[in-house]
Amino acid sequence: MFRWSRSFLGAAGGNVTILFALSVVPLLLAAGTAIDYLRYANSKAKIQAALDGAALAAALPDDKTDDERKAIAKAYFESNLPSFNGDYPAINVAIGATSVKATVDTTMTTSFMRVAGINHMDIDEFAEVMRPFAGTAEVVMVLDYSGSMNSNKKYQSMRTAATTMIDGLDAAIDDGKLKMGLVPFSAMVYTSMPSEYVSQYSATSTWTGCTQDRIYPYNTTVDTPTSDPQTKWGYFDNTSENKGGYGCSAYQTKGLKIVPLTTNMTTIKTKLNAMRPLGNTNIPLGAEFGWNLLDPQAPFSEGAPYSDSKTRKFLIMLTDGVQTSKYWGDTSDRSVENGKQTLLKLCTSMRDKGVTVFTIAYDIKDPEVTDLLSQCAPGRYFEPDAGVGTITSVFNEIASQIKNQVARLSK
Repeated sequence: MFRWSRSFLGAAGGNVTILFALSVVPLLLAAGTAIDYLRYANSKAKIQAALDGAALAAALPDDKTDDERKAIAKAYFESNLPSFNGDYPAINVAIGATSVKATVDTTMTTSFMRVAGINHMDIDEFAEVMRPFAGTAEVVMVLDYSGSMNSNKKYQSMRTAATTMIDGLDAAIDDGKLKMGLVPFSAMVYTSMPSEYVSQYSATSTWTGCTQDRIYPYNTTVDTPTSDPQTKWGYFDNTSENKGGYGCSAYQTKGLKIVPLTTNMTTIKTKLNAMRPLGNTNIPLGAEFGWNLLDPQAPFSEGAPYSDSKTRKFLIMLTDGVQTSKYWGDTSDRSVENGKQTLLKLCTSMRDKGVTVFTIAYDIKDPEVTDLLSQCAPGRYFEPDAGVGTITSVFNEIASQIKNQVARLSK
C-alpha cells in the first residue's frame, strides 16, 4: 500500500509539471504578442512622421521639377527613418497641381506572433500637403532706421536681405495669400490713422504724423483707442523729448512711413528702397505698431481674425542698437528702462495671440540687448554681423520657417 501511494504521488507530480508547461505556452504567446504590437505601433509612428516630413519637403521648393520633388521626398524619408532589416520601405509620391501625396505600403515581420501563424503585419500610411501653399501669411517687418544703421551701410545690407526674402516668399506663396507690411522706426513712428485715435484730436478725418507710444498698459495691447485720452497714441511735436534732434518732416523726407498690410509686393519693395536712417532708437514703439498692423481691429484693419485657421501671422523685428528713447511702463513716468520691460510684455502678448515673433540683433555685442531680444523671441532669435551675406542668410532662414508654417499638412 505504501509503495503504491509513493508511485501515485510521483505520477501526480509529473502531471502537474505537464499541466504547468502547457499553461505557460499561452502566457508566453500573449507576452510575445504584446511585444510585437508595441513594435508595430512604434514602426507606424516612425513611418508616419518621416512620411509627413517627406511630403512637406517635396511641396516646399518652388523651382523643382516633379521628378526632383520625388527625389527630395525619398531622400528625406530615408534619412529620417531607421532601416528595416537593412532596407527601407518604398515611398510612393504623387505630385498634383495643388497637392503632394505620399504613401507607404509595407509590412513588419513578427517575432512571436508567427507561433500563432501570423508572420507579418501590414503598415499603410498616407500624408498630403497642399502646394504651393495652403494658407495665408501675414508678415510685418519692424525695421530699425535709427542713425546708427548708416554705419557700414547696414541699412543697405538689411534692405538687400529683406528684398530677397520678399521675392522668395512671393514666388512660393499663391497670389493673394501673402500680405506684408512695414514699420520703420527710430525715435518715432510716422504713420496715418483716424485722428480720433491720436491724443488731443477728436475729428474723424485722417491724421498723418509722428507718434509716441500709448500710456501703459495700452501700449502692450492692440485694443482700439476709445474717447479716453489715456488710450490714445501721443502725437509728436518739436518739443518732444524723444525727437532725437529731428523734426517730424525729416521722417517724411527719409521715407520712413508705415506701410499697412498689402498683397502688392512691388509697393513693399518700392517703399523699402526709399527708406533712409535718422534719429534715436525706440524698439518697443516699432513692436507696438507692428502688432497693430497684424491685428484686425482699428486703426489698421487689414489683418485677418486670429481665429482664421488658414492664416499665420509673423512679426520680424530687427535692431542694431540699444533702447535710447523713453517709454511708458508700469511706473508713473517715462524711462528707457520702461521701454525694455514693455518690449518683453509686448512680445509675450503677441505670442499669446498666436503671432510668430522673430528678432534680429544686427551687429550688436551688448549682452543686455541680445538677452532682451532673445527673450522676446525664444528659439527664433538671430545675431548676424554687419556683412550682407550674413544678414541675407538670416532672412532666408526666416523665410524658410514661414514657408514651413504656412504649408501645413492637410491629412
